[in-house]
Amino acid sequence: MLSDSIHKHKQRVKFGISPFGVWANKSQNPEGSSTSGGSSYYEIYCDSRKWMKEGWLDYINPQLYWPMNDRNNPFDSLMNWWSDNTYNRHLYIGQAPYRMLERRASRYKNPNEIPDEIKYLRNNPRVQGSVFFSTKSLLRNPLGVADSLGQNYYKYPALPPPMLWLDSIPPNPPIEFTATVLNNKVQLKWTTPLPAKDKEPVYGYVIYRFDGNEKVNTEDPKNILDIEYNTNTTYVDDSVEKGKTYLYVVTAIDRLKNESEPSPTIAAILP
Repeated sequence: MLSDSIHKHKQRVKFGISPFGVWANKSQNPEGSSTSGGSSYYEIYCDSRKWMKEGWLDYINPQLYWPMNDRNNPFDSLMNWWSDNTYNRHLYIGQAPYRMLERRASRYKNPNEIPDEIKYLRNNPRVQGSVFFSTKSLLRNPLGVADSLGQNYYKYPALPPPMLWLDSIPPNPPIEFTATVLNNKVQLKWTTPLPAKDKEPVYGYVIYRFDGNEKVNTEDPKNILDIEYNTNTTYVDDSVEKGKTYLYVVTAIDRLKNESEPSPTIAAILP
């Protein structure tokens, strides 16, 4: 009822829940995980797996607050179990930097624990991302974890993955795209695209930049210069270097981050 009410009131709101990391242990249920922890199904009567199976959630964010190869509830084993039980909804893995601040010794005292978990989950195409608990613990930067995330694993901007069951129609690409060199800056301008098939207005734009000899590839986030969550149709690139040639494309996004095809590629030559 909650899911139906939310989506009827606002169709594109993303509704999800963050349950216990263990749905059920295999010793309790043959469809459970190879774990021996407290379970949401048998201890607090929450059938989090059914929520996904019935399509009541847009995403689930299980709290996998144990390290890799944990004796009772291994992060890697639990992550694999959840990835096999997503039922075509999104899976965001709950990770635990707060445990790096605990006094007792644990694998979380190893600065490689969180990065190893990220690398592991990114190798599974059925996992769409991570949620870190808590913000307060991240801001304290234990063992330099926040620095590691910012400098390595979240170095580039990225769009949230689209939820095609809520909205599968992307915007049309921006039109009349131009680039003008002024005072060692590149001014980009474009025109709002024609309405999409579902008549949904444009929610923002993604600006991509490439070196003059690079292949244009909008699949690589390192090429994202900026994500504009507004309807402005101009952008000034003031991070260019003299004597270089740059290639630019721009795409449009809707509220659920469906992305249009790219505009034509425009070159800018800095004298």
